[in-house]
Amino acid sequence: MKEEKKEKKLITSPMKAIRAFCVECCGGSAHEVSLCPAKECQLYEFRFGKNPYRSKREMSEEQKAAASERLRLAREKKGK
Repeated sequence: MKEEKKEKKLITSPMKAIRAFCVECCGGSAHEVSLCPAKECQLYEFRFGKNPYRSKREMSEEQKAAASERLRLAREKKGK
């Protein structure tokens, strides 16, 4: 009988790494992460893979237009 090798997924961000750690800590069950009783854990508030302290950035219409223009230029440059 051949043993199958599980390939580890490449984790692309710290928040995804925390989420993966929490799922592993809870026995591989994503549902158990929501029921986690370890409130003293330093990663507890980050266990869903989101930063609870990050607020949504509010931009004025001028800032939105400038960001849109920068993005358009970057896409054009990348396409060349």
